[in-house]
Amino acid sequence: MFKRNVGTQIEKLLGLERKLVGVKFIFDKRDFEEESAPRVKYKMSYCSMVRMASEGKSFKADLDNFLCVGSAKALGLVKPDARAISGRIYYSFGIYDSLGTARNVQKDVTFLDHEATAVVVKPLEAFENRPDVVLMLVNPYQAMRVTQSYVYYRGTPKNIKIAANSGICSECTATPYDTNDMNVSLLCSNTRYAAKWHDYEMGIGLPYGMLSMIHDGLVKTVNPCEPNERKEAILERLGDDEVAGKIMINSTYFKTSGNDL
Repeated sequence: MFKRNVGTQIEKLLGLERKLVGVKFIFDKRDFEEESAPRVKYKMSYCSMVRMASEGKSFKADLDNFLCVGSAKALGLVKPDARAISGRIYYSFGIYDSLGTARNVQKDVTFLDHEATAVVVKPLEAFENRPDVVLMLVNPYQAMRVTQSYVYYRGTPKNIKIAANSGICSECTATPYDTNDMNVSLLCSNTRYAAKWHDYEMGIGLPYGMLSMIHDGLVKTVNPCEPNERKEAILERLGDDEVAGKIMINSTYFKTSGNDL
């Protein structure tokens, strides 16, 4: 079941500057044609599609629309060749000290092998049905709150992959889809150049099925983890939303626990 208000409440609880972004994989040509989002009119990097979706725009794109072949490989629109899998491509860029290191890193970079034909990238609120993956562009404080929400239910994340490479396509999209778990990304030089993210922005990707858990974890951890001034800002953003009634002032654990820590 698709619950659009969950995403809206998460944006308000966290005070996000950007909208949550949903990504859906398409495997059938007819589904691509029937998708209502406009097709990208020219070649565009996948991370730029995500950035524009975070600003309210919607797209669908097949392989012909992908400017960055690396992202097409990560998302499973085209199979990675031996040069990519072996690490030779990135070693040639001078970002690893040896071919062995490059190969070791590439073994942990997620390349989806599901042979998708296209992707749909839209603000989460624009989806009529559930997407496959949800992306959040956050600052470190907001990343902390999402992680606290995850840990509330699931304990320490065990599937985090961070290489500061292929940040939006592999780390924020392919990895959470592949592991069915949350991943955190510091983004990468390529996406920061192509999509012009702010220096303080980082990414979180999670399977859509985990979104309600994160939402509930955020609500459950507001009272112990947020100081009064932040709670007041959250209450102002929520307005008369029913979630606001669950937020209590003067309940933060690190201000009210005395010497118990």
